[in-house]
Amino acid sequence: MLQIQIGAERAADAGDPLGRAVLGWRPGMSAAEAWEAGRGIWKFNADRALSQDEVQIINTAGTVLAVAKITGISKHGARYALEGKLLHDDLRIGRPTPCPHLSRNPVTYI
Repeated sequence: MLQIQIGAERAADAGDPLGRAVLGWRPGMSAAEAWEAGRGIWKFNADRALSQDEVQIINTAGTVLAVAKITGISKHGARYALEGKLLHDDLRIGRPTPCPHLSRNPVTYI
């Protein structure tokens, strides 16, 4: 599994490759909003990311915000964004992740 940890909500840079106005996490956001905020743009090993079945988007407290099945990636310069199918009704959403994020990097492989 791929796990992406996102911090507090902030404005996206002008010209965000995914067309986002904001990045990061805020209380009360939906799983779909968390997926859009957290699926890119990251530096990661594309082959290794594609070998994972799913991704968890978590906040810095370790709460699962979104879970998606990875279906592909898109390249944006030297960085990537995940493509996938959001699992809206996944029981892990809203609960602490059973796999703590131990990396200093936002993207880790579990």
